[in-house]
Amino acid sequence: MCNKTTPDAAAAALTTLMHALIDIECTAELAQGEEQKDRTQFALECIRYIATRSLNDAKNILVADCENGGGYA
Repeated sequence: MCNKTTPDAAAAALTTLMHALIDIECTAELAQGEEQKDRTQFALECIRYIATRSLNDAKNILVADCENGGGYA
């Protein structure tokens, strides 16, 4: 059995996306209430930013893994 101390790229990318989904869910929950309508536009901008940033991070992790021959750096 290999004593690998670094996570593989797929696990790192999935972790990034899971954290983004948690952030998005919390932000959407804040925007959902009737008394929060004035914050809805801001919440949507936050959701868009979180999603874009996380997808780019996950993509960069996978690209780096491919460029390193499968060894996530």
